[in-house]
Parts: sequence; C-alpha cells; structure tokens
Amino acid sequence: MSARNSNIDVLKILMAFLVIALHIFPVVKLEGIRGILSYEIANGITRIAVPTFFIISGYFLRNKLDDTIYLAKYAKRILFLYLVWQLLYLPDLIRFYRLGRFPLSDAVLKLVFGYWHLWYLFATVLAVGLLYVTRNWSLRTKGLLIVGLLFFGYGFQILVQSEVLKPYKIWTDIYQYMGTTRNFLFFAFPCMLIGVLYEQWKTTAARLNGLFFPLCIGLLAETYFYYSIHVKALDFLLLLIPFCMVLFSIVNESKAMTTLQFNTTLSLGVYLCHPYCIRLVYEFLPQKTFEYIVLKYVLISLLALVSWWLIEKINRKFPWFL
Repeated sequence: MSARNSNIDVLKILMAFLVIALHIFPVVKLEGIRGILSYEIANGITRIAVPTFFIISGYFLRNKLDDTIYLAKYAKRILFLYLVWQLLYLPDLIRFYRLGRFPLSDAVLKLVFGYWHLWYLFATVLAVGLLYVTRNWSLRTKGLLIVGLLFFGYGFQILVQSEVLKPYKIWTDIYQYMGTTRNFLFFAFPCMLIGVLYEQWKTTAARLNGLFFPLCIGLLAETYFYYSIHVKALDFLLLLIPFCMVLFSIVNESKAMTTLQFNTTLSLGVYLCHPYCIRLVYEFLPQKTFEYIVLKYVLISLLALVSWWLIEKINRKFPWFL
C-alpha cells in the first residue's frame, strides 16, 4: 500500500493499551475465576501487543533496508529516545532498588537493557542492525532464522519459568544476563523480520483470515494450559506469532475503519508514559482485588492519555520525548 493505512495507527493505539493491561493484571495471587481471568489477560491476549509492534516496525522498514542513511537516522532517533526515557525513569529505578525490590545486579541489567518497558527501544535498535546485516540473505535462510530464534526463545523461557532449569544455576544466570529471551535476538529481530517479509506471506495469511477466531480461542486455551501447570509470566506462546501475523494482515488489508486522523505519536506516548501513571494510581489505590485492578486500568489509561497530551505539547518545542 502506497498511502499510510490509518488502520495500522488504530492497531498500534489498541496495542499500547493492551500493554497497560499486561503490566497491571497479576499472573499470581488471585484465586478462582478471577485468577484465571487475570492470568488470561496478563499472560494471554495482551501478549500480542509487543510482537505486533515489532511486526509493524519491520513492515515500515521493508523497503528501506538498503538505505543506510535512513536506517542510521532511524536507529539514532530510537536510541536517543531510549537514553532520554532511561534518564526520566532513573528515579523510579533508584527508588525501587532502595526499597529492596531487586538486587544491584538486576539494577545494572535494567540500566543496560532498559528499565521495565524501555527494553523495547534498545532491542529495536539492535534488531535494525541485524535486519541490515541479513538483508541479502535468501528467503529460505531468513525463514529458518525466524523459526529457529522464536522456538529457541520459547523453549528456553519455558524451561526457566517452569523451574526445570532451577538446579542449573549457570543457565538461569545466562537467562537473566541476556535480558531473558525477551530481547533483541530472540524476540525483536525475528518479529521485525516477519514484518519485513510481509509481501512474501501476506497472501497465505489472507487465506487464513478465517482462522482468526480459532487462533484466538487456541491462544486462550494455550494460556490456560500454562495456568493449570503453574507456569509464571511468559513472553512467548506457540500460537502468539501466527495470531499476530493474521491480525496484522486483516488490519492492513482491510478498508479504513475510520476517516479520523490519529496523531502518530499517540501509541508511543501512551507506551512510554504509562509506568509512571501506574505508580501514581497505585499510590492512591493500593488494593489488589480483581475489581480494583479493572478500575485502576481505566484510570491509568485515562492518565496515560493526559500524560501523552502534555508531553506532545512539550515535544513540539523540544523534540526529545516522542
């Protein structure tokens, strides 16, 4: 498509709000149906957000991989945002380190890979470099690379989160020191490469559009399986990437859902601002029942919108934040 598809902007905004839900609904501590619902939200449907973001980023880069000037400018801009927001979230990191929420080693890793949600920006920069390096590789090699990296990431996290590798400290240390498998190599790069190769798989995805709801049900069923065997938070699910691919294909190939024009910084702004909004709301509403979490989700989402609006105004004069 030659013109920018407004559907993608809508999708990105929805994904940003899914990230908020991902970060506040617990995967443990709630019992019964509320515990299942919370786990399905935090460990199931909201997990589509980040892979979808990466696929979209790869899609927009698909015709730019030979343009080194564009790629350098793109990577530098994201790296600059990463450094700016790392500084903005540094007080939060220091505060929770002093409260004993994580040891010094974890604090250092958060400074390297990105505090909380900021890993996404740093991973994107590194993944862009890999996209450039592999740009002339054969389609078959790229396909094998995608499958191999995703399956390794899935398998490694399952072994760690299910505590199978707990007796083998060296592997759990490697898992932590490489930023878990939610990193540039096993997550950002293969997902962005999927977006880059969109023209090669979009026809197949279009034929599979009828599987959207079965894939959604399958994703929820897979999530429930992990819940039943007491697996903790996951970033990878087996049906996650197929679902994201079909979702993106449907959205991208459909007619515009609205004639409204959305500010292209909205999804990024909500994504970057929402952790501080979470902190603020939890200061006044520390309750952790399911009903309160739903209420807090609404309040945090509204506060994230207001925060984005304010930062957007500042960004017009000082383009450092979005």
